[in-house]
Amino acid sequence: MDASRTTLRYAFASPARRTAYTATREGNQISLQGTLNDQPLSRRFRIDSHPWFQSMEWSLQPLILSGSSQPLVFWVLQPFEGRVYLMQAHEERTEEIDVDSRTVEAMRVRVSPWGILSAVWSSLYWFRPSDGEFLRYEAVRGLPGTPKTVVELVQEL
Repeated sequence: MDASRTTLRYAFASPARRTAYTATREGNQISLQGTLNDQPLSRRFRIDSHPWFQSMEWSLQPLILSGSSQPLVFWVLQPFEGRVYLMQAHEERTEEIDVDSRTVEAMRVRVSPWGILSAVWSSLYWFRPSDGEFLRYEAVRGLPGTPKTVVELVQEL
């Protein structure tokens, strides 16, 4: 990532899926080189000037600190497919959640595909409003019927 938390290079490996590749942003392109499902992979995706965010836990912090009510539009790479999608994130509301056995104030952010696909899938992130620290994530990562995935902060350093 660069100083603005925009992804510049990303490496992904899944031995079980016989997949290993590197993705690199070059201007308004994201290039993938390696293997995907045991097949050679060499792809280039034309994108626009929106940032590429591969780690929402880090890359969305500036949105929280900005206090902007405008959606943040960005690109993301779906690692198992090796495909690039335009996404959006917007702050929904401040609410109290339990983190590390205590109740804390958190800003809830919804992340979804840009456009009409936003009605089909979304994920939720919670961040501490004071410093943008990631607190929690919830989403279904798979087909209907797949259990919800939850990632949360359990201890601060």
